[in-house]
Amino acid sequence: MKIKYHQLLFLYAYLRLIDLSLDRSRWNSWAEFQDYFKNIIAPSLVAEYLINSFHLPTACLKHFNFIPKEKSIFNRLKPIFFQKFYLKENEVLYCCRLLCKIDKILNSDTKIYHVGIEKLRIDVASYYSDILGKIISGKDLNKLMKIEHFWQAEKIDISRLEDFVPDDFSIFLQAMQDAKKIEK
Repeated sequence: MKIKYHQLLFLYAYLRLIDLSLDRSRWNSWAEFQDYFKNIIAPSLVAEYLINSFHLPTACLKHFNFIPKEKSIFNRLKPIFFQKFYLKENEVLYCCRLLCKIDKILNSDTKIYHVGIEKLRIDVASYYSDILGKIISGKDLNKLMKIEHFWQAEKIDISRLEDFVPDDFSIFLQAMQDAKKIEK
């Protein structure tokens, strides 16, 4: 599946923000972490955006099994030379599944960081590093490494998530809001 470069950057930035935020939440209260995410795009919205953008089947998300594999050297170099970026359908579905799990944890009554959350954080970090990170330019990766996150140091130079949100995401959000108005 062909993914636009700006979508790829957004997805990497968003997942890195989640990874770093989950990591920092271990030293803070879970309630503060949940409050922080009230001002961030919900993971379920990002999953829906991916499903709509790539016309993915949603039925198999709950019973979906996938073992992420690192991209081969050929698959890592191909985007550099051809300026076309591809992900396999199961890689995008796996990302949607991770986002749905994160959304479920964010909206749960969990009070503390636990081993299940740490496992999910590791899965997120492995996904964006091994699958997405291998096809992003070094210059852009440097910007993405500085993505804003929960409980970040205040004096460091950061990259804001808003700088990576693709234009078609705004269109998607507007369509979602319009659909909800029609339902009412």
